[in-house]
Amino acid sequence: MSAERRSAVRPPTSVSSTRSRSKKRPAKKKAASGFSTQRKREILGILLIALAVLAGLAVLTFSAADDGRLANENWDSLMDPGDNRFDNLLGFVGATLARALVSGLVGYPVLLPIAALLAWGWVLLRQKTPIFLPTLTGLSLAGALFVACFFGWFDAQMDADLAAWSGDLGLGIAGWLTSVLKPVGSFIVLLVSVLVTLLLVWDRDIQTSLDRAEGAVTSLRSGLAESWATYRAGAAERKQLRASAREEARAEREARRADAASAKPAPKPKPKPAPRPAPAASVPTRTEPERPSTPAAAPFADVPPKPAPTLTPIDADDPLLDDLILDERGDGPAFHVTGPVEEATADLDAARGTTADAASLPYVFPSIELLEESDSDQEVDFDEIEDNKQVLLDKLETYNIQIDAIEAVVGPTVTRYELTPAPGVKISRITALEDDLAMALAAPGIRIIAPIPGKSSIGVEIPNRTREMVRLRQLLATAKFRDAARSGKMALPVPIGKTIEGEVFIEDLAKMPHLLVAGATGSGKSVGVNALIVGLLYAKHPADLKFVMVDPKKIELNGYAELLNHFSAMPEDSDDPIITDFMEAAAVLRSCEREMEIRYDLLAEAGVRGIGEYNKKLAAGKLEALGDKHRHLPYIVVIVDELADLMMTSAKEVEAPIARLAQMARAIGIHLVLATQRPSVDVITGLIKANFPSRMAYQTSSKIDSRTIIDGGGAQQLVGNGDLLHMNGSRLTRLQGPFVGVDEVDAIAGFIASQEGAGPYLLPPMDATGDAPKGSAGDSSEDRDDLFEDAAKVIVRSQQGSVSLLQRKLSVGYTRAARLVDQLEDAGIVGPFEGSKARDVLIPDEFALETHLNPAAPGESADVDA
Repeated sequence: MSAERRSAVRPPTSVSSTRSRSKKRPAKKKAASGFSTQRKREILGILLIALAVLAGLAVLTFSAADDGRLANENWDSLMDPGDNRFDNLLGFVGATLARALVSGLVGYPVLLPIAALLAWGWVLLRQKTPIFLPTLTGLSLAGALFVACFFGWFDAQMDADLAAWSGDLGLGIAGWLTSVLKPVGSFIVLLVSVLVTLLLVWDRDIQTSLDRAEGAVTSLRSGLAESWATYRAGAAERKQLRASAREEARAEREARRADAASAKPAPKPKPKPAPRPAPAASVPTRTEPERPSTPAAAPFADVPPKPAPTLTPIDADDPLLDDLILDERGDGPAFHVTGPVEEATADLDAARGTTADAASLPYVFPSIELLEESDSDQEVDFDEIEDNKQVLLDKLETYNIQIDAIEAVVGPTVTRYELTPAPGVKISRITALEDDLAMALAAPGIRIIAPIPGKSSIGVEIPNRTREMVRLRQLLATAKFRDAARSGKMALPVPIGKTIEGEVFIEDLAKMPHLLVAGATGSGKSVGVNALIVGLLYAKHPADLKFVMVDPKKIELNGYAELLNHFSAMPEDSDDPIITDFMEAAAVLRSCEREMEIRYDLLAEAGVRGIGEYNKKLAAGKLEALGDKHRHLPYIVVIVDELADLMMTSAKEVEAPIARLAQMARAIGIHLVLATQRPSVDVITGLIKANFPSRMAYQTSSKIDSRTIIDGGGAQQLVGNGDLLHMNGSRLTRLQGPFVGVDEVDAIAGFIASQEGAGPYLLPPMDATGDAPKGSAGDSSEDRDDLFEDAAKVIVRSQQGSVSLLQRKLSVGYTRAARLVDQLEDAGIVGPFEGSKARDVLIPDEFALETHLNPAAPGESADVDA
């Protein structure tokens, strides 16, 4: 029995042990592999966190300039490992990813799904259960879409330039909703969608949240009221003490003045401030700095030089010193006044160097005497400076902002008050008071620079009550401009204006290499363009410089038509040195594009990289072995005033050659100057803006226009009449542009035209691209509508090129009427599309229409003559 019992018990024991061994084998194999479920979740979490961080960095460092480079340049140049042109923190990859997420999808709200991705990674890494994450992910996707659509609505309706916050997807959905529900309905739908998403994310009782918010606001208001009452009581006491101290100081000054008047029979005249007074000991003086031992050149050959006025050092006990510098014995901050810098004058009419090609043609530069002198020198109004300083201090003290020192730098248009705040004062507290300070000063507009580059102070620019008119002659009759024009340091010296310190500001157009000029109507933009042209006329010989002028307004540049044989560059098949027709303007730009390609071929054959090196090699006779096609290449400056007219009528035809010239024409000496009085994004497009790092912003009507020009605010605070902000790269400088009158321009153009000229510089013909002009023999009359002649007669009789007119008169639908108008444009009967305006009718009467539609054949003309 015992043996049977043992044999009966063994099989179950063997089976269970076998099962247990079979269960343990997979566990050993899984442990040996090292990829448990826990480890996989950790690795996946780390990867998701890294992906979210990289995507977030790419989106946060998104740049519109990178977007333009990706759209305009080829793939090979973008993939260059040595290319550091991208502003994105992750380089080319980051710029591509940011373009896809920001521009292509929903803009910056894409950070919400990225945050959800980061949360997924963290939960997986910490081995937690993602209970709430699916809902949070869905809400983040919906929230990003609704917020993008919300910003897209504002971008479309308010012209707020919020493309980076909406993306193409948000802008497209907002546009579709607007077309379906109109602006008001679409706004309500988007607002409700955003609010519902916020409520779902917040997941709290609304009434409880509102009650808590109301209680917090009430507590904050009571606390602020109590603090304000305490501060007002202390401020009133301090103000009374300062008033008493000022009265005592004023009485003491009056007593000193009376003593000085009784001791001196003739009082000293009020001296002008020194250009750069250096503070000595505790009280600064106005002694003039030492001048160089070499005397400055005379301003003109036939005019005796004006001796520089010498300033007498001021005694520290002189009572007049109180009008210039605030005595430091009081409790106020140290105060200094810096007058304008005196630029060294020079004789611009002295002998000038000429090029090898120019030696065979005698040419006399226009005299500086053709330009008008400035009416009077600028005088510093110390009373105004003292008043503005005191208003600034009082207003800042109202907000408990203490200032340690003030320096007033007097400029021709504005005075910059450089404030040194006390330790512990945040810059943002002062910049937030821009509107309050403007109201307290009763100024048309102030500008705050926080901080001033290179200084530990904050600048407050306040317009002067009496402003100085800066004449162009003041800039040209200086040693700085003479040296720039003669020494060869600047290929195309351009006088732009005077800084606040009074220094003459001259830039090289060849290094800019292109210039964008924009501002509101009447801000001085056209005068600035004229000053640029006249400055180049005084600096360059006709053999070294040519102009291509495009003037759709027909009145801004017509004074330079006399320069046809000296400074004009024009296509072979053109007769007008000033291009006024917009279609011809597009053709001229294409001609300049062809000239660029020809010049690049010449430079490549000569083995040089720039026009300056090419001309030097040609003058040295090193290119004679290459044939007669090599010639002296002058600089070509293409001036367009007004760009908006061209962009409204033929944007596609104009934008492409402008962009290509801006990208490639620097090395071969073609430079663009574009001016517009409508600085909107549809005129200054991203493609154009990306290739114009140098810009001049005159006064604008809004902050949006200022951002369009200089990528930031400030231009809306300018005071007009030539007041401008010049941006070169990242540097922003406030200048007063020079004034040159129409009479001065006419006198200079007439003087140059009276000399013998070599003729215009011929560009390739305008039809070099092979484009057939509209209205030519290429138009086929067989494809015309049966009502073409009837439509032409209706249009000519009414002198109104309107689609709706043809619908009414001919009883046709809109599609057929629009096709008839297009055929009339191709036939040269009506002008191009001009927005909401009716098209211009180019045929005056029905007789001219009959002649235009049925021109006499050569044989018929011969019979009539016979």
